[in-house]
This record gives sequence, structure tokens and C-alpha cells, in this order.
Amino acid sequence: MTRRLALVAVLALPTANALADDHGHAFGLKAGALGLGLEYSYEFNQRLSFRGGLNGSSLGTDFDEAGIRYDVDVIWDSLSVGVDFHPTKGPFRLSAGALVSNDNRLEAVSRPTQNVTVGDTSYTPAEVGTLVAVAGFEGTAPFVGLGWDWSRSKRVGMTLDLGLVDQGDPKVQLVGTGTLLGDPAFQADIAAERADLEHALQDFGLEPFASFGVMFRF
Repeated sequence: MTRRLALVAVLALPTANALADDHGHAFGLKAGALGLGLEYSYEFNQRLSFRGGLNGSSLGTDFDEAGIRYDVDVIWDSLSVGVDFHPTKGPFRLSAGALVSNDNRLEAVSRPTQNVTVGDTSYTPAEVGTLVAVAGFEGTAPFVGLGWDWSRSKRVGMTLDLGLVDQGDPKVQLVGTGTLLGDPAFQADIAAERADLEHALQDFGLEPFASFGVMFRF
């Protein structure tokens, strides 16, 4: 996270020429389906601007997959860069870019207290132990969107963005810590459970998003 903050700071540093002209710089705070975020924007002209953002937050939930209950932390952690095009020179914009450092993921833990079926086999809690899963996505994820930036004509204004980010198919790592940790048959069932989790989480790969924010211009 420290390296990402540093990179955002570098992206946000205007050049000497930029400081000398009338183009707008802005910083903002955002919240939405990609988490909480900090954002920097620089207007090249009335139609074209650049944005860089740092997103990060987490949300706890739970879900059942094949009869196994998991406690899940949904973690948003990404660095985004993009270009905005304002076709009418007004608040409305079309956006395209990428999460260039995408560490969005789901971390899940299950601690069975009764027999559970993993793959096609029933196991005791001692045999399974704790199931630990991590689902990650592609390191770079392109996005497209549209939105409105009502701060363009004043010092402070609201923003709204709607879009779609393609994170790719989820890749799941799954391990059990029980007494059958090194058993080949148990590992085969773990592999089957991992495949089920990847299938269940596919909707997170192509993710629609909405975000609201406030921008401060100078």
C-alpha cells in the first residue's frame, strides 16, 4: 500500500508547465462498488482529462458452497488510471482505463463443527480442520464507463460514475489444515471443492460498478 500511495503521489505531481497554465487540477474522495478511494484529476483541455485513483476497503460476509459455510472478507485494493472524454465540454464524460495494480480478492475461512462433504466424500471436522481459501483476479483489469463531474465549473462538486471492469476469471487457492492434509484422496476432493468455488465466484470477474464522489479543484 505504501508503494501505491507513492505512485499516486508521483502521478499527481504536475509538471512546471502544467503549473503555469490554466488547466484544472482536482483531488477527490470516492465511495462505491470498488471500495473507498482517493482520486486525482488533471484536465488537458475542455474535452480531455486524466484520472488516477487509489481504492481500498473491505467488507465481511458469509456464503454457503456445496453445504460448506465460509466466512468471507471481500477486499478492494487497486490502483486505477484512466482517460475521460467530455463530448459536450460539460459534466458528462465517457471513461476508459484500467486497474493497473489489481489486488481485489476474497479471503474465506470455514471451520466445520460437523461432518461436511468435500468433493464427493464426507469428512469429520478433525479430518478437514480449517478450510482457507483466497480468490484473486488478473493483476491488470480494463474498465469502461460513463459519468458526470459537476465540479468542472466550480471549486467543489459531486461526481457519479457507472461502468464495468473486467477482472478475468477468479483463481482460487484452497487448503485444509486437518489430519488428512497429506492424503492424496483428500487433496483430490479439495481440488474439486476449489473448482466449485471458482465457478461460484465467476460473477465477480466481470463486475459492474457505481461510485459517488466529491472533487476539490484548484
